[in-house]
Amino acid sequence: MQIRTWLLVTIALCGWSSVQPQPASNDIVWVWWEGEKPAATNFPLRNPFEPANPQEASVLSEGNWIGVDGDYGGETKFLEYEVRVPQTAEYYFFARKFWKHGPFRWRFDNGEWQTCPREVGLLDQAPIRQFVEANWVSLGKVRLTAGTHRLRIELLQNGGAASFDAFLLTNRYIVPRGKLKPNEKYGLAMEGWFAFEPAPDPFRPSPIDLRSLNEKEAGENGWIVVRGGQFVHSKTGKPVRFWAVNAGPDLIRMDKASVDYLARYLAKYGVNMVRLHGGVWRSDNFREVDREYLDKVFYFIAAMKRQGIYSTLSIYFPLWIRLNPGDGFGDYNRQHPFSMPFFNEQFQEIYKGWWRVLMTTPNPYTGLALKDDPAVALVELVNEDSHFFWTFTPYRNIPAQQMEILEKQFGDWLTAKYGSLRAAFEAWGGSTVRGDDEAAGRAGFIGLWEMFNRRDKRAQDTAEFLAKNQRTFFEKMRQYLKRELGYKGLVQASNWVTADARILGPLDKWSNAVCDYMDRHGYYGGPHEGERASYSLSAGDRYDDACALMDVDGKALPLMDIQYNGLPSIISEVNWTPPNRFRADFPFLFATYGVLQGTDGVFFFALSGPWWQSVLSKFSIQTPVVMGQFPAAALVYRLGLVQEAPAVVVANLKMDDLFALKGAPLSQPMNLDELRARDIPPGQTAQVDQIQAIDPFAHLVGKVQMNFVQRETPSRLADLSRYIDRANGKVRSVTGELLWDYKNGLVTVNAPRAQGVSGFLQKAGTVTLRDMTIASPIEYGTILLVPLDGQPLRTSRKMLLQVMSEDNNYGWDAPGTGKREIKSLGTAPINVRRFSGTVTLTRPDARQLKVTPLDWNGYPAGKPTTGGRITLQPAVMYYLIER
Repeated sequence: MQIRTWLLVTIALCGWSSVQPQPASNDIVWVWWEGEKPAATNFPLRNPFEPANPQEASVLSEGNWIGVDGDYGGETKFLEYEVRVPQTAEYYFFARKFWKHGPFRWRFDNGEWQTCPREVGLLDQAPIRQFVEANWVSLGKVRLTAGTHRLRIELLQNGGAASFDAFLLTNRYIVPRGKLKPNEKYGLAMEGWFAFEPAPDPFRPSPIDLRSLNEKEAGENGWIVVRGGQFVHSKTGKPVRFWAVNAGPDLIRMDKASVDYLARYLAKYGVNMVRLHGGVWRSDNFREVDREYLDKVFYFIAAMKRQGIYSTLSIYFPLWIRLNPGDGFGDYNRQHPFSMPFFNEQFQEIYKGWWRVLMTTPNPYTGLALKDDPAVALVELVNEDSHFFWTFTPYRNIPAQQMEILEKQFGDWLTAKYGSLRAAFEAWGGSTVRGDDEAAGRAGFIGLWEMFNRRDKRAQDTAEFLAKNQRTFFEKMRQYLKRELGYKGLVQASNWVTADARILGPLDKWSNAVCDYMDRHGYYGGPHEGERASYSLSAGDRYDDACALMDVDGKALPLMDIQYNGLPSIISEVNWTPPNRFRADFPFLFATYGVLQGTDGVFFFALSGPWWQSVLSKFSIQTPVVMGQFPAAALVYRLGLVQEAPAVVVANLKMDDLFALKGAPLSQPMNLDELRARDIPPGQTAQVDQIQAIDPFAHLVGKVQMNFVQRETPSRLADLSRYIDRANGKVRSVTGELLWDYKNGLVTVNAPRAQGVSGFLQKAGTVTLRDMTIASPIEYGTILLVPLDGQPLRTSRKMLLQVMSEDNNYGWDAPGTGKREIKSLGTAPINVRRFSGTVTLTRPDARQLKVTPLDWNGYPAGKPTTGGRITLQPAVMYYLIER
């Protein structure tokens, strides 16, 4: 018998209590019970992590949970529950617990034991207080008959933290949402805001569903290759841009059902690439690949492939490893192996071993080794490390034993150049530094600050050696992957910045240009201060808002791209990080200016779960302001709804000049997040002349290209004064379709197939574009109109209007202006500032247009209207406009 009611059973120590059935949705049957109400347990009566105040209690189901900490005294801690199941079925089983603490095993009745390991994928996050949060995890599927079953949970540790809030069984996969039961919503909204709480998405046909943009299966049109300076499908020759996201190990470790849901969700919102960003080695032995995790990687790649989503592999970041004396690399004391892959052959063999296992082991879910799978399109060799960043500190970050290896390589290189090491020392003027040892054949290294400020002969030789040392590593590893392992995809070197963008930056990029495409990272936000500000939001932090639209004169934003040697260019990590209210321009800018500049991939950092976030985090993207704007933004970017510009700057950089530390006429942006900004030593900032020969606004006019050349080759520079109006604070693109008004904080796109505005809308008044006018009292936001049939907006028969303002946690409290203290982070749900205003379409047949408001999942909601004048509804993000 098909059940069409919501069923809820809660468990109490004294017996059963039931809640009245609620209206059904999609025939979902579910059972919920409280963690703190077991039928039997040896957990203590008092939970050491119990809520300390009403706000903390509000995060938990029924305001409490059960937990344990400390030494268990040899006891196996357990929980038992009597669970009444309404019908025989296969159920998805979820537990809401304290982060990754408390690995456990579980079984119903006398079934086989199942394990929830420590390294489990978290489906959401709900902070309770500092270092304490509740997270849903999926425990897989279990088949249960109708009736009562005994669930037993046993902790797999002898001591330490563990806590459980609630458990859930569902006969259909859903993403649990905090303390909410499947038929509940928070319904909490601040004055002037609405609560963003989408219903579970059944993935029915929807105007915002962009799954059809992807191939039926990633790779069906061949490998991604480079032709004419861009990515194309090898079989068809069709160009492709990647609208992409980042996924870390927590996402990759999710259960199969959650990964499948995530893949479908991403495809719907226009994503066609995921960067898998995490190490593949065992936590207890970095020399060996973690085979259990490898299986998770394989399934993740296969699931994305089925939704037409390609994968990028990023498996090495020095911050993921800490070395100790017993590891065989010298006197490291829980330090990261900065620069080591570039020069240490022993470490290189370990590094190659990771790739060998990863790329050559058959994927059981596709039958292909990753090296043979065209869905694995891109490979990254090193994440965020360089000889030219502040972490290159001889004898501090790099111990003496490792420095001796590098110093010997430097000595050999100098001997080959000068004929002898003594001749090199003499050419440098005879002064010495630590590490100079002619008898041992070693030459020491001056610091980076000295290098780019002194720029004498020693500095020049040091810079040239370090650049060539890096380049040699990248070239060797590219050849290893492609020739020895047989990988048929594309390889990229690194993505990092340097201690000085103008002098050292070009040398670092030259070392990277030996690979197939170029990469970079960039973050933007206002000041954020606090003990954990580099990776989280905490009450007590101090911050200020910052608007990129008004913060561009004399500064380089992450969206400003440079194309080197005609290679494709991506930005594999980018975010406008919270806390900052001015983030609605973020997807809009990368969609429009990304196409203008010829950027080949934009990778938003980073995913936090299989669906929308319930609260903001430091690197939020699964929020209304960011992913909520993906539908229209992804269409602009992937379909090229604005024009790609010609090159307005072609700078030819002679290598002899770069090795002489003369620098480049225009710098690559250096946009660090707080995590890596901490690596800059106090006072160690560039003191060299930073005046650039080329106006940074060139990036907003058109393409900027740099080429590394061996002989003097004239550069080309367009007359930028035609497009840059500093008197009025405006920059116009060479295509005429984009206008950046940095004085008033407003960017407009006015193209035949994309029209809209982002910034301070109320201040702008009425904005008149080709086929529409926009008038909105929203202080700050983005409004964008795109065709869904690829036709010009003047004649399109199906269009999407997308609206966004600001988002924040419910109850966020940071009173005042300027740099101020966060009094409270607030709680779920995410709130969005209400919309208002009018959008008027001015095409001749405007009166005959049908306008249908869509809900947050993109399904019709509300009564359609006719006519070209659209009054924005307070909580409607999307409108379908048809003729």
